[in-house]
Amino acid sequence: MKRNIISVLLVLFCFILQTSVLPAAAFSSIMPNLLIILIASCGFMNGEKNGLLIGFFCGLLADIFGGDVIGFYALLYMVVGYVNGTFQRMFYPEDIKLPLILILVSDIGYNFVCYVLLFLLRSRLDIGYYFIHVILPEAVYTIVIAFAVYPLLLLLHKKLEAAERRSNE
Repeated sequence: MKRNIISVLLVLFCFILQTSVLPAAAFSSIMPNLLIILIASCGFMNGEKNGLLIGFFCGLLADIFGGDVIGFYALLYMVVGYVNGTFQRMFYPEDIKLPLILILVSDIGYNFVCYVLLFLLRSRLDIGYYFIHVILPEAVYTIVIAFAVYPLLLLLHKKLEAAERRSNE
């Protein structure tokens, strides 16, 4: 129960930061995707089901407060959470390389799918420009922010795991 409440609070907190604070820290309209960091981290640490649920609620908020197509972001974030959750078996808290690589790949994949479905199908065919000026800078910015955010999420995960072990004993 405690994990669920904290997960809801994390989703709300990250969404509020993503929509209100991070636009002020944008470099030429490029800002980090805090929701991808949260979804990938939760999926990676807690498994497919948790990644799927966190992704759904993050996407639902994104769809309600500014999505072009209702359900698009919910579905896309759910896929990101589920795919990252499949790597839970490789989760070692001491290793930071794999989570950061997964966050990077998730962000690039997310932006590529957004390009294909929101721009390419509207005959905007300049993928090179979009990759160089949008996808790559956002991925780099997201990874830089992930270096600070992921350890905090990992610390929270460890504390919740310890509290659950104590309550089970």
